[in-house]
Amino acid sequence: MADDFKYDVFLSHSSKDKDIVRALAEKLRVDGLRVWFDSWELRPGDSIPAKIEEGLETSRVLVLCMSANAFGSDWAQLESYTFRFRDPLNRERRFIPLRLDFVR
Repeated sequence: MADDFKYDVFLSHSSKDKDIVRALAEKLRVDGLRVWFDSWELRPGDSIPAKIEEGLETSRVLVLCMSANAFGSDWAQLESYTFRFRDPLNRERRFIPLRLDFVR
């Protein structure tokens, strides 16, 4: 089933955490994972909600990068809720919360 997904990991985060999440995305990519990271996938003129929806739909794992900033972010909450309800039994996809204070 993993081959059916375009991305291995979708990184959901607050824009205020961009630097630390970019470093994480780069490490994951070096390790051979296909990463959906907004700065790499969104282009000027793109419909942001549509691109996020597409990224979520084609990702095997959602990593919700949690921080004080993320808890105040509507986008991060929307992405986590959307992803969890696609496969409520969690058979094909995974949802991983990641506390950013442990990544540093």
